[in-house]
Amino acid sequence: MNSNYWKLLGITSIAILCLGIPIYLSKDVSTPNQLLIQGAEMPQVKISVSVDDAHLHQIQQVSQQLQSSGMNVEHTLSTIGVISGSISTDKLNSLYQIEGVKNVEAQESYQLAPPSSGIQ
Repeated sequence: MNSNYWKLLGITSIAILCLGIPIYLSKDVSTPNQLLIQGAEMPQVKISVSVDDAHLHQIQQVSQQLQSSGMNVEHTLSTIGVISGSISTDKLNSLYQIEGVKNVEAQESYQLAPPSSGIQ
């Protein structure tokens, strides 16, 4: 690629930064989130929680602690060390503080269109 391409790319990048930074810095972070002011609940996300090997024998206690933290536990799969359910997005990070929690993953879902629908 020629040098004009790189000059144009550099100028474009600088322009984006110059326009974007003032917009970002002008955000008013002192006002609380409107959703919280109106009392609306945060959206729920379906998750799977992996329990570490050292706490597999205590998976029921981990499940109870997850419930106490706001998780709606749907399934506790003790043989594989996974607890599934849902929780509001604002409480998601608090699950990592529970002893025995190894990982928290969002569950993915996919819905196929009905067979009678048009070309997909």
